[in-house]
Amino acid sequence: MNEIVRAVAAERLKLKRTLAWRIAIGAPLTIVLLNFMVSRRSNAGRPEDVLLGFAQLTLTTWTIVVLPLYTALAAALVAALEHQGNNWKHLFALPVERRSIFVAKWTAGVGLLLVSSLVLPAAVGMASEVLKAIQPALRGTPVPVALVTIRSLQVFCATGLMLSIQLWVSLRWPSFIAGLAVGIGAVMILLGGVARAGLGTIVIYLYPWALPPTAMARMAEVHPDRLLVSFEGVVVGVLVAAVGCWRLSRLDMA
Repeated sequence: MNEIVRAVAAERLKLKRTLAWRIAIGAPLTIVLLNFMVSRRSNAGRPEDVLLGFAQLTLTTWTIVVLPLYTALAAALVAALEHQGNNWKHLFALPVERRSIFVAKWTAGVGLLLVSSLVLPAAVGMASEVLKAIQPALRGTPVPVALVTIRSLQVFCATGLMLSIQLWVSLRWPSFIAGLAVGIGAVMILLGGVARAGLGTIVIYLYPWALPPTAMARMAEVHPDRLLVSFEGVVVGVLVAAVGCWRLSRLDMA
């Protein structure tokens, strides 16, 4: 356990002031800003529906469009810390179990996604307050920050399996393009062929890239699939991560 703690601490230091850390904060802020520019001109519907619609639009854009690509990029950047400098020989020469090194990599990826998942609702809350300030009709309308935070964390949990797959690919192959290609291809399958095939419930529960949108869908409503896919993302994601750490630790990465 002490080895894992030391490896995670080292990984945190390596991520400081890197592109991965900047994107973890900048990506959700950019999505909120873009949707704010759209929503600030909208006066349609009841005041409470305007803010709820802004929050739903932001979460939908983040989950369906940005999150899969961001997850692939974050995994590639975490792996690139070692691939680019060919640091695997140095890491494996240290008196630390190889599995601890890969556990730290997975922890770093989870940490980046968690930061983004917390920045998003915070930014939605601030942008909603600005909307209330510039649109008098919205003043006194409650901001759905708590709801967005809950949904964002549920989406984060549902992303666990997708993140584990992306990290496994990015750590296994040194090419920066490999992980990105998997992410882009998976999104195209989800938005294209799978949608036309009408696989419905099968896709929701078996396709890793379909879990986050299911956890986000109809943000203000309650449905059983939301908690189920979040639980699946965490449990199966941890299992895949465990197998990935064990498998990678047995390979010659140098």
